[in-house]
Amino acid sequence: MKINCILQGNAKDTLKTIPNESIDMCITSPPYWALRDYGAKGQLGLEPNFSAYIENLCDVFDEVKRTLKKEGTCWVNLGDTYAGSQSTNSSVKCANQFNAHVKECYRKKAINSKVEGVQNKCLTLIPFRFALEMVNRGWILRNVIIWHKPNCMPSSVKDRFTVDFEYLFFFSKSKKYFFKQQREPHKDESIIRTSYGWNGHREPMSSYCGMNIEKMCHPDGRNKRCVWTVPTKGLRDAHFAVFPNKLIETPISAGCSEKGIVLDPFLGSGTTALVALKQNKRFLGIELNKSYIKIAKRRILSLLENGKSNI
Repeated sequence: MKINCILQGNAKDTLKTIPNESIDMCITSPPYWALRDYGAKGQLGLEPNFSAYIENLCDVFDEVKRTLKKEGTCWVNLGDTYAGSQSTNSSVKCANQFNAHVKECYRKKAINSKVEGVQNKCLTLIPFRFALEMVNRGWILRNVIIWHKPNCMPSSVKDRFTVDFEYLFFFSKSKKYFFKQQREPHKDESIIRTSYGWNGHREPMSSYCGMNIEKMCHPDGRNKRCVWTVPTKGLRDAHFAVFPNKLIETPISAGCSEKGIVLDPFLGSGTTALVALKQNKRFLGIELNKSYIKIAKRRILSLLENGKSNI
């Protein structure tokens, strides 16, 4: 099996060429339903209804599951959409894509997103419908992580709040899986609370369990929480939907051992490959759009030329 390479083709079909239980972890952000047309025949996200989209998407992850080792994990970033919106000429912004000359039509809705049984303006809950179907197909859902975007795009809506987050689902293939604990800094009030007791008047909390403050407050920080504040970051020569490096640094650190293989079946501009290489891990990417592959290869080559990976 080739590693540290990008395979061009449809994700589901291309995954079938990868051997069983050969991948350590998967992390990806598949095309969202009814939001963008990436200009590639056979792409996900343009199905006539979200049920077909979810079925097609979960079929892809059936193949991902086959390729994962027993201790493997799978992380999926997915956003929601509203029912009843439809593209108009004024909502289509077509642009030639920088050096790659990819004509991408960014549409607020790429197709009519009316949904039978769901009223217009209602969230379709696609991320949760997807997660439930994944569980039905045998995946174990370990966490729902909230990606909070402090610099989200402004919204013109006046009858609801601006959405500034997306979901990152953390699945495992089996009950026992590889996971390296991730920590974050303690909050100041947490450290103070251990000194003053449960309600500020009793004896210090440490006296109840025989532990000192240093042991109760791990020097490397507390176990990482599930709301991650990560600004979005544009890329000059890539498509609009770009993973921020920081968003996937933690999952790759937690879910893949050094020299392990990280799979991204919707590689796009190659961010997963870059982060994996920076952590001295290997990657395998799949991408349908040839122009995006050129962008990804250019970014990867630049990283390697700058000596930022030991792979």
